[in-house]
Formats: sequence, C-alpha cells, structure tokens
Amino acid sequence: MRRGPMREFAMLSSKVKTWYVNMLGPFVRTSVRFGIHPNALTMIGFGITLVSACLFGLGAFRWAGLVMFIGGSCDVLDGHLARETGTRSTFGALLDSTLDRYAEIAVFIGIIAYYLFNAADSALNAYWVLASVMAISGSLMVSYVRARAEGLGQECTVGLMQRPERIVCLGLGALLGETYLPVALVLIAVVSNYTAITRLFHIRRTSKG
Repeated sequence: MRRGPMREFAMLSSKVKTWYVNMLGPFVRTSVRFGIHPNALTMIGFGITLVSACLFGLGAFRWAGLVMFIGGSCDVLDGHLARETGTRSTFGALLDSTLDRYAEIAVFIGIIAYYLFNAADSALNAYWVLASVMAISGSLMVSYVRARAEGLGQECTVGLMQRPERIVCLGLGALLGETYLPVALVLIAVVSNYTAITRLFHIRRTSKG
C-alpha cells in the first residue's frame, strides 16, 4: 500500500528520534551509575531551558539555541532514565508535562521581551511579537488537545509540529541567527495551530460519539 505524506514524515521523524535516543544512551547509563533520579533530571532540564529563555531575551540567539537543545536533551533523558531504573510514576509524568509547558512559555516570553525592549526599532517587531504569541498559543493547544483527548479515552498523537519538532525548529532558527529566528516563529505559529486543528478532526473521525 502506498504511504501518504503524513505517514512518511512520521516514519522519518521516528528514525531521527531513535538515532538521537541511542546517541544519548551513554548519558542515561552514567545517570543510572550516579543514582540520579528522573525527576531531578526533569528539574535540571527545566532550569537549563530557563537560562535559554534569558538568553533569548538578551538577543544572544545562537547561545540560546544551543542551551535550549541541551535542556531538550535532558527532557528526553528523564523519560528513558525512568524506564531504565523502573521509577516511572504518575507524579513524574505530570511533573515532566507541566514543566515542559512552563519551559515553552518561558522561551517565548524571552523572545517577546527581546522584540519589545531590546531589538532595534523596526516596524516588523510587532509582527514577530504576534508570531511569537501565535506560536506559543498553537504549541499549548497541541498539547491540550492531546491531553484532553486522552482524558476522554482517545489516542491523539497525529500532526507534524509536536514538542520535539518545535524544539528543533526554534533551536535551528536561533542557531542560524536573528535573520532566521522569525522564520522559525512563523513556521511554528502556522504548523502548530494546524496540528491542533488536525487533532480535533482526527478525534471527530475516530470517535464513535
């Protein structure tokens, strides 16, 4: 059977994620050796992302992107560490999801602060602030629709712009510099909101009620 574009993208994304997780394997084993609790790793990743948010606010975009990737790596590690050590818990999963949302909000607040207070006077700044607001709104709605659907007993993981994709998109935009960050913001704003709407229609198609 011929695969649709969404299916092919999902498979590619899965391969990249698998490669990345395998690359982080030694860090997981080191964490196990030193007895680091997954919740502690979650908190460390959150703290690192807050540093990234401050760097965005200061306009140090390349450093912000690099630091954000490090914080995102901790976010990947904590789940695998929990599985490796058998310490998965309801509270740990809730803590991870909650801090993920706060981390995203903090990063976009940093970006908005830069365009409001630190960027050179430009008529375009208002558009980049609006793009940032739309990006964080779409990002939160992607997570909300999935959480609400799962609360109603429906699986809902479809869509292109999930959290890993948002981190990669924003991080690459930041690493490429101030010229490319707005491109990443607009892309996240459009595709994340599209993803949230896609999830709504997915549940409409698959639910019986």
